Amino acid sequence: GQDGGAHGGGHLGEDTSFRWQCVEQPIGKLLFQRFLEGAPGLAAAGALWAELEAYERCEEAERSAAATALRGRFFTPGGAEHCGFLSAAAVAPPKGEAPP
Repeated sequence: GQDGGAHGGGHLGEDTSFRWQCVEQPIGKLLFQRFLEGAPGLAAAGALWAELEAYERCEEAERSAAATALRGRFFTPGGAEHCGFLSAAAVAPPKGEAPP
């Protein structure tokens, strides 16, 4: 088989995926994040995305406190920017970590 690159049939699904358009492509990511910020009810999702990216960049020693702050702000009913649309699996503490 011939691999035609980004325009070949084998990559078409990847080119139209959410990950490709809104995460891996800088302009697509920026536009999607701006959309989240401006859409009623979706601003918390945009804020969560930004905070998760900040969490990934923080030092190992800061991660426990950062995770606790994230849970309180986004995962806890009544939190400042509760993301009630997330599944129970998405907000569950990692294995081996006690719930708050």
